[in-house]
Amino acid sequence: MSESTTIPIKTPLPCGTPLRPSPIYKKLMVENLTVVRPPILKIYYWESFDITGLNKKLRSNRAEHEHTIVIPIRQIHSQPLKIIFWVRNLASTETTLTLKRIQNCQCQPLRTQVGFNQYRQLFNCPHRRLLHISQELLVIKPDEVVALTATAYFFLYGDHLLTYEVNTDDKRKFLWHFHLEISDFHPEKCLLTKELLPVNIKNFSHVTQPIWVQNITMSHLSFSFSSRDRGLKLLNMNLTVPRQSVWPLLVDYRPLDYENEAEVFLTYNSTKARYKIKARGVLVDSNEETEMPLKDRECTDFLNVIYPNRINIEAWLREERTQLVNVHNYGQKCLEFRWQSYIINEFFSVVFNPPIFRLKSHHSKLCVISVTVLERLVHFRRIPIVLEVHRILDRATQIAKDELAEIESIDDPKWKEDSYLEHLFLQLNIRTSAKPALDTSEELESGVKIDPTAGLPPCSQFGPGADADADAGAEDSVKGAGSRKSTPPSEEQRLESERRELIRRLMSKNRLCSNEIIDLSMAIDQRITIFEKLFWKYLSKSKFMRIHQERKRQKAVKTYEQVVCPDEDFPVEPVTELDSNSIMEILSRLMQESIRDLSKNWVFIPSQYYEPSN
Repeated sequence: MSESTTIPIKTPLPCGTPLRPSPIYKKLMVENLTVVRPPILKIYYWESFDITGLNKKLRSNRAEHEHTIVIPIRQIHSQPLKIIFWVRNLASTETTLTLKRIQNCQCQPLRTQVGFNQYRQLFNCPHRRLLHISQELLVIKPDEVVALTATAYFFLYGDHLLTYEVNTDDKRKFLWHFHLEISDFHPEKCLLTKELLPVNIKNFSHVTQPIWVQNITMSHLSFSFSSRDRGLKLLNMNLTVPRQSVWPLLVDYRPLDYENEAEVFLTYNSTKARYKIKARGVLVDSNEETEMPLKDRECTDFLNVIYPNRINIEAWLREERTQLVNVHNYGQKCLEFRWQSYIINEFFSVVFNPPIFRLKSHHSKLCVISVTVLERLVHFRRIPIVLEVHRILDRATQIAKDELAEIESIDDPKWKEDSYLEHLFLQLNIRTSAKPALDTSEELESGVKIDPTAGLPPCSQFGPGADADADAGAEDSVKGAGSRKSTPPSEEQRLESERRELIRRLMSKNRLCSNEIIDLSMAIDQRITIFEKLFWKYLSKSKFMRIHQERKRQKAVKTYEQVVCPDEDFPVEPVTELDSNSIMEILSRLMQESIRDLSKNWVFIPSQYYEPSN
């Protein structure tokens, strides 16, 4: 017997009952995230915490929601991890947040001796000390950003779920679950890569990409990798990963379908682990899309900042590209910074200029990152570039370190002062491609118009012209000796074709990230770069070679006869002849002064090229 479907009937409101609209709650969002001394890149924490999903819930009009914040796996007895959530109030009124811990464990008060023959019921739950949030009450003004600090401690084995209840003044309730996984080394939890980078199935070239392997221990580990997948080729099957580091396993993958799954086997000390990694085939190449800001917020625990914290490099084979990043010291002490070069033979190399430099308090330094692509096609994302921060030792300490280094082999001293303080991460993405073989032979008939922005000479849109006639005569003269060879494109044509391809690819997207907005704006207005705009803006505001208002003007009164029929005795103003060298000397001096003044201020990018922040 089939059950009859029951349709709920809404009870009509009694007469005179006023209609109450649904309440509109105050909106919040997590604008930025700061991880103090992280072992991996910040983007892994952004994705593991699902900040994008959390912001959707905070900006919604729901009264209640739950969210799980998964902290990446850490080894037992690791250093505490401090995480700062930068919360912004999107409402037009003041918002108050109240945090309260919710007990998930079964711990009970225990009878504990507190003195001679004195006992008390004390609640000594070890789970409460795994996570500590310093603020229990937050009062956020309109459009204000406040810091919510959470510190995780790793001293208890196992998976732990710690819950905090967040209540707002407009009667909203959030449940935030912090998931901590604390363990010793396990071969099953060494790969950070869960999905390979999408491979363009239209392109039949072999592109190398990484599978990132993490070592959470304090000793170097050697791994062996293997795979039974026909489309997956491992280039470095034996890999040694340094302690507390992330190292790439180089693979060459060709997908068989749009949705695939590759198997990789990891072997460590006769222990074998199997990983299943997703792989996709696509028809159109795309860049990594993330809402993680390019600029980190400074605070008392995060005094050294790299801007931008993520850069993208696209280059041809055997080509060198450069990018600029800015390092700023917010602290009160002069520090020394050291870049770590990143070189993979036969693939690419990343070097820095200057590799070692010092920064005074509240000063900045522009660093040039040079990426040289070698003989192999690569597509790398999330390359961890390390910048070490060292304190400057005084002269006496340096002499003591030199003396101890000489007698270390004899006495093996236990004390040796180290200058290392911390390290900063810069995320680097590299994509290389082969140069297209452009055929510049004359195949157009006279009168056929083409797009003048496609990289060809402007005169070619109305016919072959004189150059084409000359080429045709040369072709007739060598007819019979073989077909004419196509001339390689010039540098201007190649740059123009790259610009048009970049504009076409970015304009086809519905949503652009911050880096793509900068790339698109610079590609559309390719004539003027950011630094040229800054230079002319500085020059317009400066008083260099400018007529002052206090200067008295000489008024020369001439009659009509003197203007029409000038007298030969009338003094003629001397004409100053300036050659090109004098003009270039003046422009060089202007450029030097402007760059020197710009380097004093660390915010050197115009406001339209970065995300607004307080």
